[in-house]
Amino acid sequence: MVSKDLIAYVLAGGSSRRMNTDKLFLKIGGKSLLERTIATCEACFEQVKLVAGQSAKFSSLGYTVVLDSPRAGGPMAGVIAALEDCDTDSCFVTAADLVDLSAEVIYSLVSRYRGQQYLGLIETDGLQPLCGIYHKSSLQAFYRCAQNNEFCMDASMKALNHNGVVLPPGQWRNINCPKDLEIGGLNG
Repeated sequence: MVSKDLIAYVLAGGSSRRMNTDKLFLKIGGKSLLERTIATCEACFEQVKLVAGQSAKFSSLGYTVVLDSPRAGGPMAGVIAALEDCDTDSCFVTAADLVDLSAEVIYSLVSRYRGQQYLGLIETDGLQPLCGIYHKSSLQAFYRCAQNNEFCMDASMKALNHNGVVLPPGQWRNINCPKDLEIGGLNG
């Protein structure tokens, strides 16, 4: 167990437009993307919750589903909902489509977290806003962005006190389209 103090929230509300099928249920190594993410989070946190626009498709999984916030759209709606639901100062938030999420990655974040508004992963193209630890104080930045109809996560990240953990090149993949499965050797 990496942390007993944080709740893990798995963002599972995407529409999978680029994949043309619900990518959460794509099997990789015998498990769906969602199952892989949940299993990794369960190994690190006492409590795991899903965040989505509706709960019906997850009812058979037995997890609490927190509904996306009506204040925003896209992933920001899920991050806001997680922060509003969280009953501690901070929570771990991750997208369900991050195929390389591991207990080691989570440990590297938790061990470096010092109460900043966001601590996430730094990829080759910048900060990954959908895998990290958010402090409740970041809610105000999200509310301001949502009020201005700025639902892009990059806009709110600019307003936050944040740091990142650098990952080696090529260590991190998320799955958005069929080509991502081919490039990553993840078909089947």
